[in-house]
Amino acid sequence: MALEALEQVKGAVVKLITGRGTGSGTYHADLGIVSTNYHVIRGERRVTVQLQNDDRHVGRVLVADPHHDIALVALDEQLDLPRVELAEAQVAQQQQVFALGFPFDLPFNVTEGIVSSVEHINNDVKYIQTDAALNLGNSGGPLVNAEGKVVGVNTRVYRDAQNVGFALPVSYLIEELDMFREDGAAEAYGVRCPACSDLLDEGVDYCENCGVKTAAGEFFAQRPLSPVEAFVEAELSQLGQDPILARTGRSHYWEYYRGSAKIRVFVFRNDFLYATSPLARLPRKKILDLYTYMLGDPEAPYRFTVTNDVIYLSFRAHLADLAHEEHRARLGQELIDLGQRADELDNHLVETFGCRWATESRR
Repeated sequence: MALEALEQVKGAVVKLITGRGTGSGTYHADLGIVSTNYHVIRGERRVTVQLQNDDRHVGRVLVADPHHDIALVALDEQLDLPRVELAEAQVAQQQQVFALGFPFDLPFNVTEGIVSSVEHINNDVKYIQTDAALNLGNSGGPLVNAEGKVVGVNTRVYRDAQNVGFALPVSYLIEELDMFREDGAAEAYGVRCPACSDLLDEGVDYCENCGVKTAAGEFFAQRPLSPVEAFVEAELSQLGQDPILARTGRSHYWEYYRGSAKIRVFVFRNDFLYATSPLARLPRKKILDLYTYMLGDPEAPYRFTVTNDVIYLSFRAHLADLAHEEHRARLGQELIDLGQRADELDNHLVETFGCRWATESRR
């Protein structure tokens, strides 16, 4: 595969992040949208689109095609990413292919293989079978040929088998993009009818165009936030931090920056809400002075902890406290204030005690 061809297509592969998982997608510069699998964004209306340089953007889910497991996500701004080319010819057995994406929430990844079969059919949908390694998180990313053209959309694997993965043929994606162009710039979420592909704008039981039963009500349902999610994301919104962009793909886990300090908020053992920030690394000198300062408990209700050589500022609360209005308000304020103190304290530790900046600090 020509290096230039790989470079061209891989720059358009992005990560999609929701409150319950991650997936991959392809940015289509001519339309300003990202294509992915429907199961990646199911139940969501807004998702994070993360670029390979870690820049994050909020995407709006516009089109869902559950039957073909395709979804289109719109961005409010044009991204400076390369244009991808979609293959016109169908792939052939034993053809060399490359799977691009973000498996297991890892950095951008490329795996190589061949087309094992082009005749796999399930629920009246064709699939390309490949032995290119596909894992959780690859879903929605492109399958690419040796010329750097997209030939499929990586979709699923057999968990109990080795190197048995499946991708939707690119013809389904081309059809979806063509229909999107014909429908015009949609502003609201819609679901494709499984029979006539009419775009439904509400969860009707039967398609008004062809009369086929749609089950669209199921596909219009949004994922409800748990009480903990609602609490944390409301507090993040108070900070001016879009909670969608703070989601990590892990359940009940958020990350964001407050100035130079990285803040993590997560649920531990289903009992405690934790907030913590890696402030700095231990200094080579003045360690006694530093420990004397930290053991004086100067930042209550927050606590200093040291793991390996990293100093953290942390606090925890029992989830039961969220049920009491008085405690809830206090915990919300403490959650907000931790970020401000962490942003001040990392500088203080570096300047006063000669600590080294934490690897995750943004300065």
